[in-house]
Amino acid sequence: MNNTPVQKFKSAPRQLIIATAGHVDHGKTALVRQLTGVETDTLQAEKDRGLTINLGYAYHHFQSEKTGETRPFSLGFVDVPGHTDFIHNMLAGVGSVDFALLVVAADDGIMPQTREHLAILGLLGVSELAIAISKIDRVDATRVTAVEQELEMFLQSFQFERVHFFTVSNINGDGIAELQRHLEMRALNLSNRTTDAGKSGTRFLIDRSFSVKGIGTVVTGSLRAGKLAEGDQLVLAQHEETARIKGIRLDKDPIPMLDSGQRAALNITLSHDLVQRGSWLIEADMLHPVIRFDCRITPLKQDASFRPGAQYHLYHGSSHYLVSLRSLDPVAGYFQIRSHEPLQVCYGDRFIIRDPAATETLAGGYVIDTYVPRRGRSSEARLLELAAKDNKPPAALAKLLHEAKLGVDLQQFSRNYNIPLNNVQVLLESSASEAIVFPANSLLVHRALGLSQFKSLQNAILKLISEYHQSHPSETGISEPQLSRQLEIPNIHMILSLVIEHLRSSGKISREGTLLQLPDHKAVLSKEETEFMEKIHPLLLSAGNVPPRTRELVEMTGIPLKALERILREVTKSGSLVQIAQNRHFLPATVAELASFTEALAASKEDGAFSVIEFRDASGIGRNLCIEILEYFDGRGFTRRDGNARLLRTDKDNIFG
Repeated sequence: MNNTPVQKFKSAPRQLIIATAGHVDHGKTALVRQLTGVETDTLQAEKDRGLTINLGYAYHHFQSEKTGETRPFSLGFVDVPGHTDFIHNMLAGVGSVDFALLVVAADDGIMPQTREHLAILGLLGVSELAIAISKIDRVDATRVTAVEQELEMFLQSFQFERVHFFTVSNINGDGIAELQRHLEMRALNLSNRTTDAGKSGTRFLIDRSFSVKGIGTVVTGSLRAGKLAEGDQLVLAQHEETARIKGIRLDKDPIPMLDSGQRAALNITLSHDLVQRGSWLIEADMLHPVIRFDCRITPLKQDASFRPGAQYHLYHGSSHYLVSLRSLDPVAGYFQIRSHEPLQVCYGDRFIIRDPAATETLAGGYVIDTYVPRRGRSSEARLLELAAKDNKPPAALAKLLHEAKLGVDLQQFSRNYNIPLNNVQVLLESSASEAIVFPANSLLVHRALGLSQFKSLQNAILKLISEYHQSHPSETGISEPQLSRQLEIPNIHMILSLVIEHLRSSGKISREGTLLQLPDHKAVLSKEETEFMEKIHPLLLSAGNVPPRTRELVEMTGIPLKALERILREVTKSGSLVQIAQNRHFLPATVAELASFTEALAASKEDGAFSVIEFRDASGIGRNLCIEILEYFDGRGFTRRDGNARLLRTDKDNIFG
């Protein structure tokens, strides 16, 4: 008996995308055919073997009457394989749906792939489930009731919000109409939900691509976020190639625009050879491929553990990657994942982890942060930052502004949460935490510092300057590098100058040369410091990068050697002088300039390494003094020696401000 329906309506922008799931030979494909009239097994091997191997797609279009208005809707079905040999194809299909239809044969009941498919759907965050008990024409009513009770017991270990049961026969059509009405009602209800499509960056996940004669490259997939219109330009993430959208089709009908959550086919201006399943089309500003990201993982078994050196299989979107896992906080379930290939992920993206042999599903999780630090990945400060970022964007931004001592990099926040920068600015304005946004002409153009952190940092700076005046009454003030070190906040140099400038412009501090002081501070110079400022400082200032040796200063100033050494010793203690070698002293500003020069020299080398001779030739300083300068830099941890070469160990601002 053929109950296959014929499509009477055109496709509609309002959609509910449904993934079929269940054990092999339980009737998923036949049920989709009953609901849509479409045969999704298109491969000859599928027809020969009578089982689904690849993903299949079908639609059911219908209309709804409400308050005198006729509204069109579409149900989109992704028919996934049930056989264990093709579980990777099943994972590719369910990675982009919000609703699932589980098919369980009444004669078999719960089978291995029933269990695994349910586990995968739960781990991917699919909250709604319809269960079709199929093949009821093969058993009696008692058996159907027993299978439903068995399923109800089994589902207690999962957290699906809504589950509805239906009994169907693909042979005589029993129960098909009731199931179809339920799915249509779910589509009607979901169409009333509000979305943030206009606030998110556009992300289109590709699951198929092919070339059509006279048309060009066509890709099918789902719009996971944002909006998409004909004529838009997006970037194919894997190749960073720009693609223009020439046309959009939903099933068989052209449409001008696509909303988040919809499936469609796109005609794009790229070669078919560049596109593959799992590719992403995204906005150019959101492009941020990563090989590491921090996440939260939920294992299927409570006693599950992951070996740091092992390679696991990660399924994200419609792609598969080999990855390693490192636990950051076992209590919270925070992990860092490292992939062998770049991924295009953002906050909230779900994924599945399978064992090294890819035979068993172990866990699922979601992405938290795609900007991971080079060091201290499991430090207390980093875990607090992860906890703050493990929230929806508005809450995450408010928490970060309140807690992050260095503020929030808005460009990174934008890409991590897939929110265009102008919409991040809107979030910032509506945040519960007030913030200081650094000026557009600064180096930190996209950084915001929470007002509470800003005030706390200002108070700490004023306190340290006041304490410095008390312990060094004869000195003009404290240098910025000294202040940076005393604050003991990692990478504080990134924002310190801007906070100091706020204090200076408001009249709370003043600057004398390179030194910072409170406005009412009057230095009372010691005898040694007075002599230094009058006789030695001008000589060092005019000498620049090659200051006189100690004995040369004796001749130039007329100060006896022992007295000069006492002056140099006292002034060095105060921080107004830097001793590079036993008989050579530099002004702090000169040392900072040499550090900048060294950084530029290293940057000009392909491998970042330079020799003493190269340093000498580029600086014009004598070889012996070059060696003394570089050995001083080695001792401070700015550079390191590797044979005859020098390499930078850190940013100059971390040491010299």
